[in-house]
Amino acid sequence: MSTTTRTGFAVVYQWRLKPGMEEQFRQAWEELTAILLATRGARGSRLHRTDNGHFVAYAQWPDQQTWERSCALHELDEKLSRRMLEAVEETWSPMLLTTVSDCLIPEHARHDRPDDTTH
Repeated sequence: MSTTTRTGFAVVYQWRLKPGMEEQFRQAWEELTAILLATRGARGSRLHRTDNGHFVAYAQWPDQQTWERSCALHELDEKLSRRMLEAVEETWSPMLLTTVSDCLIPEHARHDRPDDTTH
């Protein structure tokens, strides 16, 4: 198993949303993520719902400096950030993660079946 570091930095965000606001939050999160991908150097993000109903996002960045530069431009994302925050009941400080080992299979390298050797 490779321990090559492909993603140097990641951030985990956590929220408890107001009832009925999940769709508004998800849509704003997706739009903001698209902007970060297209213009800020982000490597992508996934939004998850936990078994207790909280939302968690895992965002990948090439390094902490790129993430910090993007955070400094948050005023440009004010409308989307406001839509997300309107849906939030409670949030926690982001967890900053430096990758030590990366064994996650990139999406483009996955096979539909484990025994599929035609790709």
